[in-house]
Amino acid sequence: MRKKYLVATAIFAGIVILAGCGKNNNTVPQNSPEAISEKPPAEEAKSVAKNNYPGPCEEKKVTLENYGDPGKRLKSCFVEYPGEPTRQDKSYYVLEDICGQFTKEFIENMLGQRLAKIELPKIDGIYNCTYYFDDKEYVMLNLEYLSVENQKTGNEAMGFKVEKNPQIPMDNLMATQTDGAINVIYLILGPEKFLSLRPSSKVAIANEAFINLAAKIGAEIKNYK
Repeated sequence: MRKKYLVATAIFAGIVILAGCGKNNNTVPQNSPEAISEKPPAEEAKSVAKNNYPGPCEEKKVTLENYGDPGKRLKSCFVEYPGEPTRQDKSYYVLEDICGQFTKEFIENMLGQRLAKIELPKIDGIYNCTYYFDDKEYVMLNLEYLSVENQKTGNEAMGFKVEKNPQIPMDNLMATQTDGAINVIYLILGPEKFLSLRPSSKVAIANEAFINLAAKIGAEIKNYK
């Protein structure tokens, strides 16, 4: 009787072990393609939010700080400031408040993605706006009243290749470093007035995306001065 009991116990233990092995064989390994392809809900939401950039803005007049007259917000989310009465032509002139005109939403639409934040200039007399992709990397848009020809000469003296990029639909110059990274793109508004677009580092934005950003901005402001 005792012998039969021991045999039965051994058979039962074998069944339990085999059942356990079968269960483990059906488990998806953590690093398998099946596991990697299934994003947690939080990651999916984060991915969707990154690509959900503003899109068209409502065209309307907007109140501007320190201005008596309202500005005009365009569908692109660019804000045109009131014109100066002394000007004889009807062209729009880019003014010193870069963040106020080239809004966060405008640059997000040009990039096709959300930005982490924007930052006003930290020094008086410097007219720029900094657009952060994250807490470290960014692109800076700077308005400068300097000779465009001098910028070309200076970049060439540093060994950079300076040329006009045909993808950008306005007068421009692009300076490329010897390692192939784009150092700066100039969007030229006049002989001594331009916007410079600079990345914080080589990894901030890929060359193709950087040119695409400049091209989209250029398409929006090509008639500005």
